[in-house]
Amino acid sequence: MIRQILAVVDDSAAALRAAQLAIDLASVVGAGLTLVTVVEDHVLDARLGAASIPEAAERRVQGAVAMMTRITARASLRGLQTHQEILSGRGAEQVLATAVRFGADLIVVGRDPGGNASVNLAHLLEFTGVPVLVVPAGDSGAGPAVTYSGS
Repeated sequence: MIRQILAVVDDSAAALRAAQLAIDLASVVGAGLTLVTVVEDHVLDARLGAASIPEAAERRVQGAVAMMTRITARASLRGLQTHQEILSGRGAEQVLATAVRFGADLIVVGRDPGGNASVNLAHLLEFTGVPVLVVPAGDSGAGPAVTYSGS
């Protein structure tokens, strides 16, 4: 039985599809929903700092807050309450620690074909202790259809 879903979100098309699928699934099975994004990338911060963009980290946090607000509003339309976590550090490690902290039964994550995701998918899959639903970026032409038997 799925009681708690953790959805990894960023501004990629795949992550936004994954978030919508997590919302749909949580609504169908009556699960709790935690939304997680990782905004800090220390390598990127160093490169942006060298490029004289000191406010880049602050802008990423503002973008993460705006994205979480939009996704939370979508979940609210389905009658769901969410918990949101904006994390910093190594993406997969932060997601795995949050999954343990919230008792996630399922992690839902998008697969960005451009490799720009905030979470290293291979690392996440290798070290997770719960099932991971990987959602591709491509559009199937229809919205996600979620059914669940409860068994």
